Amino acid sequence: MKEYLLRQGFSRVVTLRPADCGIETQEQTLYLCLWSYLPAELPEPGTAAIHPYYPASQKAYQTARQAVAEGTARGLHLRQDTALRLKPIFAHLHGFSQGYNTLSYVAGIGSRFHVQVLFMQEEAEAYDELLWEQAPHVLHCGTCRRCMEVCPTGAITEEGFVRARCLRNWMMSGKPIPEDLRAPMKNMLVGCDICQRCCPHNAKLPEQSGEGVSIAELLIHPKETTAQLIPYIGAYLALPNRVLGQALLCAGNSGDASLLPLVEALTVHPSPLVQEHARWAKKQMEKHETE
Repeated sequence: MKEYLLRQGFSRVVTLRPADCGIETQEQTLYLCLWSYLPAELPEPGTAAIHPYYPASQKAYQTARQAVAEGTARGLHLRQDTALRLKPIFAHLHGFSQGYNTLSYVAGIGSRFHVQVLFMQEEAEAYDELLWEQAPHVLHCGTCRRCMEVCPTGAITEEGFVRARCLRNWMMSGKPIPEDLRAPMKNMLVGCDICQRCCPHNAKLPEQSGEGVSIAELLIHPKETTAQLIPYIGAYLALPNRVLGQALLCAGNSGDASLLPLVEALTVHPSPLVQEHARWAKKQMEKHETE
């Protein structure tokens, strides 16, 4: 099964016994399937950017679903799991670590990966027994403070990670975003790459073309354009008013005066979130016009 998963596009598959990880289940095998991705260039002006983690996670999810179907056809009993807490497991695996930014890292990959979890009722042909370490790891950062220095909102501190200051924590949350966090989001529709780019534990990888969507199209046709985003960000995040609310912040940060009529029209939108973000975007754009 492991070789099959690698052939389907996963960059690494860790095979464990659930009982060794403290997981109570009748299933005999736990597969941690890592799908790695490249950093992305920011798209052209006028585009709301999508962090490459999200398209990668959607590809990994669909590939894992297909693996379950293929395994079932071969007489195996496989189950895809999206609820397992992975960081407590990573903390005991050799070659895995964590930074001040709370992201997990893997030797040779860095933090640019997504994990799909599969349980199998049958025993695997072999297990990665040497990876498991009894004592949990400490943070790998040492004296490095680069992510703390570059985080624009102060979300990463030596005392701990401040989730309420993290840009990604607010994106697509369905709530009005605190005003002081809106400008640092720039033209990101979802995701933030600042602490990953500066981290020395991330390999210097070539950049792929960035995924994005026209800000104007999001403002004019929010439902239709959001539906087209499902393969990139998933149905859970692709909710029209949430996407529209974030797109308005991208518009306000763009300085593009041609978007102002579209923004103004949304200041009376039925959604309080959209209204609030539209009013803020309008003020930002008017400010740009007078500067």
